[in-house]
Amino acid sequence: MLPDTTTVRARWARVQENLRAADVDAMIVLKPQNTFYLSGYTPVIYSHPALVVLPAEGEPVFVLHALRAHSSRRVSLITDIRPYGRWAREIGPDHWWQVLSDVLAERGLAGGRIGIEGEFLPHNHLARFTEALPGATFVDAGQALMRARYVKDAAELESLRVAASVADAGMDAVLTAVAERRSEVEVSAAAMRAMQETWATRHPDRIAIDFGNLEGGVFNSLWAYSLVGDRVPMNSAPPTDRRPVDGEIQWTVIWTAIDGMHTENERSVAVGRLDAERQAAFEALLEINEEVKPYLRPGLSCAEVYEAARASYVRHGYGDYLPGRIGHGLGLGPHEQPSLGPHDDLVLAPGMVLTIEPNLRIPSFGGLQHSDSVVITDTGFEYLTTTRRDLIQV
Repeated sequence: MLPDTTTVRARWARVQENLRAADVDAMIVLKPQNTFYLSGYTPVIYSHPALVVLPAEGEPVFVLHALRAHSSRRVSLITDIRPYGRWAREIGPDHWWQVLSDVLAERGLAGGRIGIEGEFLPHNHLARFTEALPGATFVDAGQALMRARYVKDAAELESLRVAASVADAGMDAVLTAVAERRSEVEVSAAAMRAMQETWATRHPDRIAIDFGNLEGGVFNSLWAYSLVGDRVPMNSAPPTDRRPVDGEIQWTVIWTAIDGMHTENERSVAVGRLDAERQAAFEALLEINEEVKPYLRPGLSCAEVYEAARASYVRHGYGDYLPGRIGHGLGLGPHEQPSLGPHDDLVLAPGMVLTIEPNLRIPSFGGLQHSDSVVITDTGFEYLTTTRRDLIQV
């Protein structure tokens, strides 16, 4: 569900606590996922920049183009909306950096330590910041916001559960289509049709859009793609009219976003009888998955989870095919921090949402992978996606 005022204020407070700990006076937020996190509003298309100014103390300000003034006032939980540009009778200063300068001057922060999203901020935007605020010192405060996003609140978890149920409906359609020996395109389309129908009939009150960019928006966030056999190692290639033949493995990826929150469901399906090499690999990967599961619990780091997987790969004779990570964070992004890899020391905590996706990519036949969305609980983890996880054979 979309957040309410209490939920969003709690988000502000978490980020502001992190800003104060880093001795940052205010943060300028530009990344679409982050402005949505703080406001509950997305313009979908970001061809006109949308900025949140979040002071370390006090209320945030939303700086938006005049085109977005009406919709943001109806939806945004940040109530101080400052438009720039002109749209019909809505008129503000010509440029967003003029409004930014005015806002920080009002708060007495124009010469302060100002946080920016270092991993995201375009160079030309930083140049505008420095021109508009010549007395400010700019520091990277991206992690102050990302750390607040790690643990999902009740609104986010509720949306994630709906997103997972929609993904499961899509995967049900995938298993049927693969059993009918459908092509990559046909399998992908079947999944997306099923998800659209599930959204329309079971969750018509939910938002199924994703975050756009400067050149366009994403008005549908229920999508899938499928790859067969030796095309699986291409990982994210567009589906084609290629059909499976008996003895191959077909892998399908489903991503869904509901109310901005992403889940992932991926399954590999054996088409007919597998040869010994493929059968052994599939069985080993299922065992690796089972051996990693006990490590998905609070108090262990991402690197420790990965090390458990590494040891299992070696034990099963697939150490040469170890992936760079076996899962990643989910939330406002389909691939967000943290990473279940060897160099991420973040300690798992209840409320974190991740994928668990040990995989094999073997040139002689392609590859295989099951991926589930999970939430860390007080004692372990809970699956959000529920599609069968065995050696699926059709």
